[in-house]
Amino acid sequence: MKTKMFRLDVFVLSGFTASLFSGFLNPLYVSMILARLDARVIALGSFMASGFPVIVGAVLGNRAVFRRLSVALPAVMTGELVLAGGAVFLALVDLRVYYLVSMLIFGVFSSSVIYLLQKVKEARYRRGRAAFDRRSEMADGLGLLAGSALSVAGVTLLQTPVAVAALGALQTAVVYGLFLLLHRTVPQRRSRPAEEEPHPWIPDMSVFAPA
Repeated sequence: MKTKMFRLDVFVLSGFTASLFSGFLNPLYVSMILARLDARVIALGSFMASGFPVIVGAVLGNRAVFRRLSVALPAVMTGELVLAGGAVFLALVDLRVYYLVSMLIFGVFSSSVIYLLQKVKEARYRRGRAAFDRRSEMADGLGLLAGSALSVAGVTLLQTPVAVAALGALQTAVVYGLFLLLHRTVPQRRSRPAEEEPHPWIPDMSVFAPA
């Protein structure tokens, strides 16, 4: 029972942490990065961030691809971390390039991770899923509230776009660290026919968007 609660807490904690970062970073991201970009560039980035998850979801509809990437989930996360860290340096050169690259990374890698994590959820929370979803939503809301409160209180230690970009990459690193812990301890299940394999569904990914 204790082990089950610990695992549940780690998953909920990941949502709280992501929302905490987002609540604090979003106002700074808007004022320091988006405010300096042309509306057409912002629209293009938004198109990329929403269009690529559709493509990724279609690709993951292939059960063989889904299974292989589920096993390779740590590698997918690591790849995004490397790219997100490298993208921070682009903010030193050109904010437009940084923004578009970060939207591409989010659209391709972050959406892939969220889709693939549904396999982990299915294996861990086959019972009490409604209670788990409720706690997750509450944790997400609490994290966003706490992060927004910090922002409203004037905790603005970040004064440059590069610093905001760096903290956004740190957000990904911390949250994915929790996800990796969950992935390593996912319970093993008996194999079952391919037609019974779960199909990935599209969750709310707003808390994982770049701040």
